[in-house]
Parts: sequence; structure tokens; C-alpha cells
Amino acid sequence: MRGSNTYWIGLIIVLMCLASCEKDEPLYIAPEVPVGTQSATFAMGENYENQLWFEFATQKTASNPFGLWDIGFSLSEQNSIVLNCGKHSGFSATYIENADFKDIRQIDINRYTWTFDNPNGHPDSLSFSGCWESYQMGKAKPKNRIYIINRGADSLGNKKFIKLRLLGREGSSYHFQWGLLTDTVPKNDVFINVKNEYNYAYYNFSSEKEVYNEPFNRDNWDMVITTYKQTVTEETLGTTMPYILRGVLTNPNKVKVLELNNVIDFNLIDLNYAKSLVLSNYLNEIGYDWKTWSLTANKYTVNQKKIFIILDAKGNYFKMRFVDFYNDKGEKGFPKIAWELLK
Repeated sequence: MRGSNTYWIGLIIVLMCLASCEKDEPLYIAPEVPVGTQSATFAMGENYENQLWFEFATQKTASNPFGLWDIGFSLSEQNSIVLNCGKHSGFSATYIENADFKDIRQIDINRYTWTFDNPNGHPDSLSFSGCWESYQMGKAKPKNRIYIINRGADSLGNKKFIKLRLLGREGSSYHFQWGLLTDTVPKNDVFINVKNEYNYAYYNFSSEKEVYNEPFNRDNWDMVITTYKQTVTEETLGTTMPYILRGVLTNPNKVKVLELNNVIDFNLIDLNYAKSLVLSNYLNEIGYDWKTWSLTANKYTVNQKKIFIILDAKGNYFKMRFVDFYNDKGEKGFPKIAWELLK
């Protein structure tokens, strides 16, 4: 019996030693990017009611309705404030210096210069550019301005015009007051906090609430196919006008892009070639004009010779192009892309 006990005790010790030598299992298996050209189709819908979010490395997608928000406040040190000008062709803003909230009860739209955000995303090209007096030690002091926001749609009634005063930013928290044009005192006093995992905190004037627009952590998406407003030059007339467009905006968090228009064959682009290029941090570098309206075909046609080199926040290079804008039923609003990880 004693010898038998010794045998079992020895076996248990050996097994415990073997178990202790095993490596712990990882908490998750990191996704591998498939080799070769991949493709995906995104369903905006014929009325472009959806916006589609995408990350190349994981092929992760998400969809949510367009137009959830009116104004957004950034996490960045630029203290950028953005407007959702794609909601209406008339969506724009102006401001009045050194004014009292109660004194602005009506607005002559022809008297002021109205601006809308340039979709390139640069802080100095936004309607709220220059709204801060100073920024020190994580605190931003606003200039003495009343901003008037024209939401464009007459159907909004007395909510079409919003007047807003910034009161400051401290850390990730913005403070502002706003009301309707006819209000003598602010209707709402709002503190809105930008969470570290997102680029912006978003607010909707109709619901009078903060809303969530980005479905993913700001490190985990590369581009969104959405609706926005941009000044476009009419080639036949030589005039520029603001248009509501459907196209791609990229993540402001470290994603860079360069458009190559009929420069090189898609199949010839390798990692060395991509690394030799100077990429842009313009959010609308991919933009909308990979498709054009054909009067003869009475439909959109896609320029497959426009190729986009994309550098994501994790340092991966991709090449991408659009191959279609219609689904199998011939319905518009279903952009299809082809892309490949460059190794």
C-alpha cells in the first residue's frame, strides 16, 4: 500500500508540473486580415437614409441612421465644434459679437455671412472656427458671441433657428446655453462630456438630448459612408455651389488617405509603393466623386481607375477602389468596394 501511495503521489506531482509549464490561453484571438483582394457592399438605401461604418483590418461594419445629431464637440486639443450640415442644403451658421441673448429675437438672413463646415475637417475651416479666446491648462475660454444656427428646413417651424452661447470647456466637458430665436433667456443649459473612446460628443436640438453617433471606439473604424455638404464647382458653368453629397469621410483619429486618379494599375500597387507616397489627413480625401452621373446612361457610373491608398490608425496600408453603386436589383445607394491589405 505504501508503495502504491508513493506512485500516485509522484504521478500527481508530475502532472502538476506539466500543467504549470503550459502557457495561459490568450483572452481573444487577434483577427487575421485575409490575403488577396476582398470586397464588400454597403446598404445606404435608395434614399440614403443609412450611414455605414467600416474597419478594413477586421472587416467590421455597422449601420445607423443618418442625421441623428446637429452639433458635435471634439475630444481634440483644437476644441473643434462641428455641425451636421449634410442634414439640409440651408444648414449653416453665423454669429453676432458682444450681443445679449435677450436682444436677438429675429434675424435678417441677408445681413449676415452664413457658413457651413468644410468636410475636410480642418479646425480652421469650420463654422465655429475662431470661437475661443484662449486655451490654457485644459481650459478653453470662449469669445463673447451669440451663434445663430440655421437648420435649414422650414418644416422645423420655430426650431429652424437656434441661438447658442458657448460658456467654456474644461477637460473633456463643454458648457453651452441655447434657445430658440424668440427666447429671451436660454432654454437649455448643457454640460456635455466627450468620452475618451470617441472623437466627438453629439447633441440634437429637436430632442434636446445628447445622442450617440459613432458606433465604434475611435481606434476601431476607418471610414464612414454618409451624407455631407460641400462646395462643388460646376464645370460647364464655372460656378461653385454647395451640394448635399453622398460619399466617404475618414476617421479623424490618425487615418490618412491619398487618391490616385488613373496613375497606376490597381494590381501593381505594393507596400513599398504605398509607403513612398505622402498621404493626406483631409477627411474627405476619398469623398464623393468616385462616382459621376451619366446623362446618357441615366445612372451613376463608377470610376474604377480612382484608387485610394489608406493608412489606418494601427499602421496598416490598404489599397481600395469602388466597383459599383447599385445592388443586384439595380437600386442606387449600395456602394461596393474592393480592397487589399498591402504586406
